Amino acid sequence: MSIHEIRILPPLAIARLGSSEEPLENYELVVEDPLGHREIRAAETLRVDARTGEISEAYQPATPIKFRDSKRIRPVAPFLEIFARTDADTLIPLTVDLLAAEGLNPGDVKWSVSLGNLKAFRRTGVEQDKVHASTSFSDHDVHPIEGRCDNFLAGKILPLGSARYIRPNAAFPEIRLRYTPAAGLVYGASERRITAMGVNGPITEADDVVKDRIIYDTTKEHATWLGYVDPGEPTDTNPGAIYAGYANEKGAQVSWGYLDDECDGIVEAELQVGFKTLRAFARIGAGPPAFAPDSLPIRTVADEIEQALFGPEVRLADVSAERVEDIVRRAYETVRLLNTAVLNGNPVDGRFGTESMMSLQDSNDFHRMFAPIMATTLVDNLSVVALHQSILTALKSGTPPWFVDVLRQPEEVGDLSDKGRRKMPAMMRGADARYLTLTRRQIDLIRRSVTRGLFPARSAEE
Repeated sequence: MSIHEIRILPPLAIARLGSSEEPLENYELVVEDPLGHREIRAAETLRVDARTGEISEAYQPATPIKFRDSKRIRPVAPFLEIFARTDADTLIPLTVDLLAAEGLNPGDVKWSVSLGNLKAFRRTGVEQDKVHASTSFSDHDVHPIEGRCDNFLAGKILPLGSARYIRPNAAFPEIRLRYTPAAGLVYGASERRITAMGVNGPITEADDVVKDRIIYDTTKEHATWLGYVDPGEPTDTNPGAIYAGYANEKGAQVSWGYLDDECDGIVEAELQVGFKTLRAFARIGAGPPAFAPDSLPIRTVADEIEQALFGPEVRLADVSAERVEDIVRRAYETVRLLNTAVLNGNPVDGRFGTESMMSLQDSNDFHRMFAPIMATTLVDNLSVVALHQSILTALKSGTPPWFVDVLRQPEEVGDLSDKGRRKMPAMMRGADARYLTLTRRQIDLIRRSVTRGLFPARSAEE
């Protein structure tokens, strides 16, 4: 059986930072109570022997799943597995036996990992602020991935986790790599940070966040990240002040020079089969832990990818009540985590605009008169949660969704009229700093489910 092509699956893997030595075990989210929380149910997990790099067993974790070891968060460390397209024109796992049939062994598989953290560069535009890391290997050792930057102090690196080619054995002969992300630490440029500007100059304090982790060299010619102030377009982001710092006398955000150990990049595999060099790649990234693991956001990266792959319209054959219920459930899970009264702009202790919210952004960005989005008596969190539960109940009973007309369309995110601000999803911000909207594909799914509910398809016998 000849190997004609290799692929790495999954093609996109998201790791989550954590400082524990034990990776998070696998789990699934299961809906048992139609109106309750999702159940976190343990799922089969592979245990890797730290000494040999082999998988020692596949086991069922104990319940409940442990997300922490004392104060240390367990990282999500994904596996990436190579699949092969063979003479049968199907994808099957690449194994030791499949390699042996080609006269190869596991050492003939070459892995390369290239990661980057370009957050400072994204702001400053200075090439010397780019953090890059790369490593290549065919052995089964743990390979640290060390981010390097021209503006770092001599000998300093930004740890971006590690990669390990899992040693195959008789029980687990598949060819896999595991990426373990970094600990989730903050690195800096100074042992002291400015907290405010006083009459006699800056007010400073010892920076306990980054002590012992100073890696950025402020003395270099192009090192501007400490003290950086965003000049606005075209380097600005929405929202703008998304880097740690303090507000200067003009209210602009001044950077403390922090760097985190999040990253993203490419994993590549290469295999020489006869005279052919086969290559495959996958994307990986490392982000923050999931602090509400039993909930899913109303709009996710998966929704964006689905729309990019299949377009903004849904085929009627793909419409189902379950898919609409899932969107409503995610909306319910989102508002369950929010202080909806504060986000609406309700007064707190007799004061308005005490926290960041869309009402305040409307005033700051567009000089709209500050006013709550909804009537202040309607946004008690228990009432909002109960509303979403009633919608879920109606959907599960077979009632077509009634709320399609009050969904915010993507072109309406900047509508600051009373009617526009009250559309669903309400009180939440999208990536463009304006009102959140579902993807066009999600909206079309809900719209088509109304048609399907009112005019159900006839059977062939009818």
